Amino acid sequence: MSKIIISFWSKNGKVFYETLANSFCKNGNDVFYLDMSEYIDFQTWGEDYTLNNKAIDLEKQIKEFAPDLVLSFNNVFPHTFVEKLNCPICVLDADIPEIGFWNKKVLKNNKDRYVFLGFQKASLSLYEKTFGNIKKYLYFPPATLVQKENIIQDKQISFIGSNFLYLTPLLRNGDVVKDKELFETVLTAYKNLNGAFCNDFEEFRKFIPTQCDEKIAKQAFNFFKLGIISGYERVSYLSVLSDLGLKLYGLTSWRSLLYYDLDLAMCYDDTPIISLKDNQQIYNSSKISINISHKQAISSFSWRVMDIMASNACLLMEDKNDWKELFASYLSKETLETVIYKNRYDLREKVQKLLSDEALRLRCVADLNKAIEQNGRWEKRYKLLEDFLGITLLSTNKSNKKHKVVVPFIIKDTLIAKNNVTQTRISKKLKTRTKLFFYSGIAMLLQFPFLDLLFKEKYRQKILSKLIKYWR
Repeated sequence: MSKIIISFWSKNGKVFYETLANSFCKNGNDVFYLDMSEYIDFQTWGEDYTLNNKAIDLEKQIKEFAPDLVLSFNNVFPHTFVEKLNCPICVLDADIPEIGFWNKKVLKNNKDRYVFLGFQKASLSLYEKTFGNIKKYLYFPPATLVQKENIIQDKQISFIGSNFLYLTPLLRNGDVVKDKELFETVLTAYKNLNGAFCNDFEEFRKFIPTQCDEKIAKQAFNFFKLGIISGYERVSYLSVLSDLGLKLYGLTSWRSLLYYDLDLAMCYDDTPIISLKDNQQIYNSSKISINISHKQAISSFSWRVMDIMASNACLLMEDKNDWKELFASYLSKETLETVIYKNRYDLREKVQKLLSDEALRLRCVADLNKAIEQNGRWEKRYKLLEDFLGITLLSTNKSNKKHKVVVPFIIKDTLIAKNNVTQTRISKKLKTRTKLFFYSGIAMLLQFPFLDLLFKEKYRQKILSKLIKYWR
């Protein structure tokens, strides 16, 4: 079987990567689980980085592991290591390449050495917009390991995700509230974009007045590019459910709802959700679980969608072409009409209907479960990758040998979430969340009238970079 490196950057939200690693192991492979957040230093998210002192022995460990395949999310795997490996190096778009990819110039200059995997149908065009013509590309949609559990459903509605609104007060290189022209420019762009995502400044200019000052235009563009619009949309959709039994889970940034919507803030539950088991428990104990994708998901949808589909919860999501292409043929017309909402008002009506009609909800859940078994498990994706790369990823050998996940400096001969590895991760998460809480507190203080005037723009930008670092 194969030896696979999974390379990514994450301080929070590692569930997807752990799921992928565990899935590879269950199918007879060994995995080197490489969280690059421990080994790199950078000034700006998604730009060039340097390896720090912790990475001194990393190259040696990778050589000893002798990988047959590297999966590099957002191109975070060090390019200096790539030169010394003969195996395929696959880059995957956890974020839009232009915004979230590391060391883009190096990748562009050496793109023929890489295989590009796309999580959404729009991925190829996004890759080529950033890097030019791509020779080796495969559409590679995500999958899930979540299993259905018949446990008590004590939650009416759940949502596990992030809230991006806490970044808003830090965009004080132009205050969207105090600056009338910037305020009107943002609203004009929002109206003209009509919900579409735009991460190209020249394209963005088409949606605002032609006479708009260049500085104002760039400030307005940052409002969209940083995902704050996604945060507003997420809050506006969830707010119509606050009186129906909604439970919110995720980072403590949800506490910033205190400034916007007290009723929605009361829905936040700060129970840590850090593992596949945690996510599985929340979804299975919910009657309904909501998806509201980030604007980056142009044709696609959040990774949480398939987790919900595999559980005992009834999914409700926006209309996404990629999702229909993957699952529509396995779903009844009734289910398709029930689980896709058109807007936040339609979302509320559908939630109310599903909560009052248990038979309908259970039919939809059974339908969604069937669809995920047909086309939403990792084995389906591995077969695509096997055929494309000519590498064996699915074992036909039913031996009792335990395959392992290797964590740099720590080797376990079972799956990831065990004993000292778990303790190490919890300790790191505690330190990260402490720092996140500290910088979030400063950000909230800067919202008070006149207090923000005491701090220079350079200081506010520094706080913003710290928040982004410890939030991701």
